Amino acid sequence: MIVSAPASSANLGPGFDCLALALDVPFRLRVVTGPGDGAAAGDDRFHEAEPTHPTAVAFREAGGDPALGLRWASPIPPGRGMGYSGAARVAGAYAAGLLDGLDHDEARDGAHLVASRLEGHPDNSAASAFGGFTVSVLDRVLRLEVPDEVSVIVWSPSASTSTDASRRSLPGRVLLDDAAFSVARATTWVAAIATGDLDALREACEDRLHQDVRLEARPDAREVRDHLLGRQEVLAAWLSGSGPSIAALVPGDLAPLVAGSVGGDGTVRVVDVDPRGVRVETS
Repeated sequence: MIVSAPASSANLGPGFDCLALALDVPFRLRVVTGPGDGAAAGDDRFHEAEPTHPTAVAFREAGGDPALGLRWASPIPPGRGMGYSGAARVAGAYAAGLLDGLDHDEARDGAHLVASRLEGHPDNSAASAFGGFTVSVLDRVLRLEVPDEVSVIVWSPSASTSTDASRRSLPGRVLLDDAAFSVARATTWVAAIATGDLDALREACEDRLHQDVRLEARPDAREVRDHLLGRQEVLAAWLSGSGPSIAALVPGDLAPLVAGSVGGDGTVRVVDVDPRGVRVETS
């Protein structure tokens, strides 16, 4: 059995710990259930999941048999704000649920709960579990479809960021005006996706809770974000998760042109929004 869970871009600017997009960049987990079942699938190289790997921890937390072998393969870069650990944890917990006899919906819902508890916040795991655009509050997840005609550009530098260290840099209190500013823009994200009024997203990706503080520590990321927002083709651009990656929503037919304009030291990807979330691969 091979389970696939998509990467994610969380926060989307003002939606701190509650908004996320699922990205079509997979974390793939193979459960080795018997002799000869450990071979790699497709062109990916599968690695053994050590007991401390996030996918192995989540597999055990969800009741998976620790005697089973787990192997993984993924192009999601760890520590870049693309939800590597969230996708890994969702995949592990989902696989354990299926092996325990749960159906897809039960295994998916349980995987989100296990992964969000291990993550310490629900946004990444919600997107990896459910796909599309997700709003998560504690155990509740609301999901919206994203228009097919848009793509996501993700710029990632070579250096990673520690999520825990990034969180420690944030202020413990914020001004009421700043909180109101971000609440208004987070709700605009939801309304824009729900109604298809994507022209509202440029303003919706602004934030005063965390994004500016984190970008102060990464002038390279700020430069890329500002460059993308300076192009009229870009619908929205934001610090992806805790960074240092920058993500942008762009009309799909213009995505290669915009991606080609991004300079600096880093990797640029053009990816689709993943509409399905965690699943078993059928081929």
